[in-house]
Amino acid sequence: MATIVFAGNLQPSTRRASRTSYASRPARRNTARTREIQRVYRRRRVSAIATLAALTMAAVISVFSVFGGSANADDSTGRAVAPKYMVAQPGDTLWSIGERIAPNASITEVVDELVRLNGTSISSGQLVRIP
Repeated sequence: MATIVFAGNLQPSTRRASRTSYASRPARRNTARTREIQRVYRRRRVSAIATLAALTMAAVISVFSVFGGSANADDSTGRAVAPKYMVAQPGDTLWSIGERIAPNASITEVVDELVRLNGTSISSGQLVRIP
């Protein structure tokens, strides 16, 4: 019969492998989580800025609509300015009236304003409001 002889101690080792302590290890960061947090922060910051800009624009528009009114309604002293009129002569058109009242201005803009104030057609003897 064969005999097996062990050389050494058969007891398991109680010595642990050398590990560094938690204090000496650099802190690990979960980079995916950190990036996600930064992305959410940026998204919230951009939406907050966009909301603030929209509210500011709404406030400015409402202030101008309440207090801005019409630039032609008052003169610099605050008194109401009477609208200017001219009597349409036979053969007058809005285009010819626009050329007479504002020879150096853009005629299409003047005619557009005349149409807005008086309608699309005029007749002889009609009072035509001048912008």
